[in-house]
Amino acid sequence: MENKKVAGTVMLHMQDGDKRFLVHSTGEAVELASTDFAQDKTGLANILGMLKEQVHLDVKKIDLVELTNGQIDDENVPLFVFEAQEALLESQLPEDFSWEEPQRFQKIISNYQIEGMPFF
Repeated sequence: MENKKVAGTVMLHMQDGDKRFLVHSTGEAVELASTDFAQDKTGLANILGMLKEQVHLDVKKIDLVELTNGQIDDENVPLFVFEAQEALLESQLPEDFSWEEPQRFQKIISNYQIEGMPFF
C-alpha cells in the first residue's frame, strides 16, 4: 500500500439551506482533501485523522454518508463523503482548506474518475 492515498470531503449543510463542500488548495489547484494511506490504519481512520489533525474538524460531529472509489493520477483511491451541520462545526478552517459551493465542487470533482458518483 506504499504511496496510496485516501480522499474525502465534508458536505456542510448551511443554516440557510445551502450546501458547501470541503476542498483543499495546493498552490493554484483546488482538489479533494487527501492523505497518504498509513498501513497500520483503515482507510476511514486515515481520512478521519487528516480531518481532525489538518483541518481541525471535530470528527465526532460529522457523519459518513458515502464511500466510493475514484482515480487520482491513475491510482484507485477510496473517497469518503461525510456530512455535517453548520451550527455544530467551528467555521475557522486552516488557510489551505475552504468550503466551496456545489457548482464549483462539481467542477473540481469532474477531474476525477469516480465510480458510482455520490448523490449530492
